[in-house]
Amino acid sequence: MRQGSREQQMANRLVAVKWTDPEGAYAHDWSRVLLMREYLRRAALWAEAYRIEDEWPFFDLAARIDPSVRADPALVAWMEEALDGRVGLPIAYDSCFRALHWAALLDAGLEQLPALDDPFEPLIMLFERGGGFGTENRSADFSLAMVRFKTWDQHLNPEPIVALDHDVLDELDPQGWERSGVARSEG
Repeated sequence: MRQGSREQQMANRLVAVKWTDPEGAYAHDWSRVLLMREYLRRAALWAEAYRIEDEWPFFDLAARIDPSVRADPALVAWMEEALDGRVGLPIAYDSCFRALHWAALLDAGLEQLPALDDPFEPLIMLFERGGGFGTENRSADFSLAMVRFKTWDQHLNPEPIVALDHDVLDELDPQGWERSGVARSEG
């Protein structure tokens, strides 16, 4: 594995996430909701391309495309050690390794991949903006808002939900609070 590989970069990003930062998560709830919706939109496009109807919405896309390409076992072990007990719910923990295997697949340079947006980038940015999320009643729970998973085909949409830019997302968070009518403490 090359040091500058997508696989190594993904592992570094995931290990650097502040998984137990409730204040950070709360401050970014609204952008995290939009990022979850963008993840679901992108995952739906990939699910359609590969006819993946099970394991929705958090599936191992790399294993579906080419099960022979997996992340370096030493890197997987390093991530397991770094993330064990920090990530929280299994859905977020498992998603980290699915994103790592996806990065390994991209490093393998498969030419037959469809021209679709990276399915995991919105989810990784969601983690970077405040850690994981809860799940309840087939929804992602972000304390003040929930995103229903629905079925994959209900999320099919060619238009992005939100720009994957931290500055843009930072601008959207206060607007979400204002629309909610919930008083936000600054302390």
